[in-house]
Amino acid sequence: MLVALIISCGGNLDTIKEIQINTNLTYSFDTVMVDAGDEFLYLNNRLFSSDISSDRKYLFNWNREGSNLEKIDLNDLTLVDKIKFDQEGPDGVGPFTFDFALTPDDNCLFWSSKKGVWDQNGNLLRELPIDKLLENTEHTEEVMLSRLVQIPNEPDKYLTFHRKWRSLDFYFLIFDFADDSFRKIELPELQKLSEFEITMLYEGQWMGSFNAGALQSIQNDKVILALNSFNQAYIYDMKKDSLYFKAWEGPLVGSQQTAQLPKEVPAEGKERAEAMRKANEQINYGSFIWDDENRKYYRFSIKSIFSDEMTEFETYKVSGADVFLSVFDEDFRLISESKIPEIQNRPAKHFVKDGKIWLFENIDDELAFVRLTIK
Repeated sequence: MLVALIISCGGNLDTIKEIQINTNLTYSFDTVMVDAGDEFLYLNNRLFSSDISSDRKYLFNWNREGSNLEKIDLNDLTLVDKIKFDQEGPDGVGPFTFDFALTPDDNCLFWSSKKGVWDQNGNLLRELPIDKLLENTEHTEEVMLSRLVQIPNEPDKYLTFHRKWRSLDFYFLIFDFADDSFRKIELPELQKLSEFEITMLYEGQWMGSFNAGALQSIQNDKVILALNSFNQAYIYDMKKDSLYFKAWEGPLVGSQQTAQLPKEVPAEGKERAEAMRKANEQINYGSFIWDDENRKYYRFSIKSIFSDEMTEFETYKVSGADVFLSVFDEDFRLISESKIPEIQNRPAKHFVKDGKIWLFENIDDELAFVRLTIK
């Protein structure tokens, strides 16, 4: 079915036109298994700390418990190698790594208390003195460091996305290690997340918050920050050093969450559980992935479904999900949107290879991928 929508072509609402959006995608699924031989792959965190090589041939999965990098051939669907990294010493990545990513030339970026670039043999190539550069600045305390990204064709420049813990102050920092400098890029549109942020209090003190965030993905030489409670995103083009903002009205997922949510809840108990359920029953917009073969972006959005049964963490158990797939052209124009009833849980790690969306699946403790092909 085609739905005609009057939408804006950009976040500044300066151009309005009517477009046709397909709401009845044709697609198919298949499932593939990875042969790990006699080895066990690290699936405990659902491939959260993993990345794809620049040629889309290999998946590198970081096993933080064993301090090794699992190299998986996605063409042959086999485990190729387990690369051991030191925790301590001159080449050590540290006792706990917050996350891992690949650089454009497929070296390894790690960040935690130690931040740097390693080769695929575990040798430290370059330490990144980010903490030293941020000393005695407004960014020293209460700042959450997100994924590090090397700017394409700029080996001395790295970008990270920051949020101050107790506020909705979001921004990019771009470091230039050629002269040990950095600059800040403000992201003011993210302040609107306060409309749906729920603060947790314990004896009147701030203990954290939920339902207000931005999901970062690195796609097609762009850093895309998708708001979780609004159908909007910042796009930073790393090659052009340009930032712009997009907003959409989806025929199935709308433009934003709509429920009236409490601003504050206790950090424990039924009231918090009810607020979490109500927030996640609303639409939650996901991150973007890029299909180089078909020149399209994809994004899943989810409405969680809950039972009345409680978990050990005093939250309601998730029993399923309504999952929607939005498709955008390479200029981020929405071109189709469809419910995918075959997917009944929040998609875990997913990426595009060979024109198909690969979704992580754990089948009897073995690594598998469900592949979604859009016809």
